[in-house]
Amino acid sequence: MTEVVAVVLVDLGSWKKGDYISVDIGTFRELFRKGVVDFANLHDFINEVAKLRYLEAKSTELQKLEDDFYEKVKLVEEVLLARARRADVTALDTLGRFRLHVRKLKMTRLEKIFYAALIRPNSLEIENKLTKEEREFYRRWSSDLRGFLDGGVVNE
Repeated sequence: MTEVVAVVLVDLGSWKKGDYISVDIGTFRELFRKGVVDFANLHDFINEVAKLRYLEAKSTELQKLEDDFYEKVKLVEEVLLARARRADVTALDTLGRFRLHVRKLKMTRLEKIFYAALIRPNSLEIENKLTKEEREFYRRWSSDLRGFLDGGVVNE
């Protein structure tokens, strides 16, 4: 289960304001909606995505991503959107830049995954660098491309 680090905003049970806790994403969403927690180190994660985008663009090799990377990306988008709705003037701009970084990162990675499926299909070394969502593309493309190259027709 995917966990995120949250900062506690109000005293609640054994949690005190300012404490850092690790909770699963579902629990985080519920507590965030109630105003109990916020995403800790949000800007560090956003900067990490920008850095990953840069590294991915500059390298011919796929960078290793955590299996749950895109779940965290979705959560960051939700947090920024909620902040924007609460009149945080920088949240909407940050969200726009963040989504741009994520989109370009995805595009670069999908291109590399496609070529990896063509050149090195069904490679565990490649799969270990991918998120769970990317692994699905890689496996499907590996199979489809191999079928096409070997037999000429996909999904006969």
